[in-house]
Amino acid sequence: MEEALISKHHLTTQPIQFNGVDGLLIESPNVQKDRGALLNVHGGGFTMGTARERTALLAAAETNLPVYSINYSRAPEAAVPVALNEVVAFYQGFLDQVGDQPTFMMGSSAGSNLVVAAQLKLHALGLPLPAANIIFCPALDISGNGDSAVFNNRRDVMSAHLALRIAQRYIQGADPTSPEVSPLYGELGPWFPPTFMSSGTRDIMLSNVVRFSAKLKDANIPFQAVIKEGMWHGFNWEATLPEAIDTRQQAWQFILPYQNY
Repeated sequence: MEEALISKHHLTTQPIQFNGVDGLLIESPNVQKDRGALLNVHGGGFTMGTARERTALLAAAETNLPVYSINYSRAPEAAVPVALNEVVAFYQGFLDQVGDQPTFMMGSSAGSNLVVAAQLKLHALGLPLPAANIIFCPALDISGNGDSAVFNNRRDVMSAHLALRIAQRYIQGADPTSPEVSPLYGELGPWFPPTFMSSGTRDIMLSNVVRFSAKLKDANIPFQAVIKEGMWHGFNWEATLPEAIDTRQQAWQFILPYQNY
């Protein structure tokens, strides 16, 4: 399917490396480099996936922004905080590459976890943050807490029990409720970027969007949360599914005001 998307949209994929961390630059034939750039962190439960994931390919095709997608080290060989440190290092090189263009960070599932955790760390280091975030079906709490892990346990594409077993390969001996593991427990302030989130009524991570929405509201951070009826965890990367297309279009519209025109 990835090859088909690349062919259909005439995308180019170029290996890149920032601060020793590998990635991929994905561009459409109509790329508009003066309107900003997206940094994508792929999903896959911290154990699977690559920078060439469908979300990154679709973003390049549908936004015409250059997409810098990171190939971070995966569990179980790389446990907390290896991937997080790599995202921070890659982001710093990404900033140097794009200069003063607006920047955006995007992630799906585990990738969203790393996006938010990285921004907590970047803020602590006093480094600039992106203009806005897009986090699809975010896995911001991988401790097992949250009501949707119970009521959607047998309704999603995978059970919450299986998701937790996969997450343990990444968590290993770390505290599952520490902000670098589950960034939902981190402290937010007005410094945090405007954020778009999505989920579905069958998503085991739906509670993450509900709970993070409350934190964003309390911190007076602009956000949009889109919940799709009957959708499952990770539905956003389906290329032709109407609910996924609509969700992605709302995400691209969300970051439009922060781009150069």
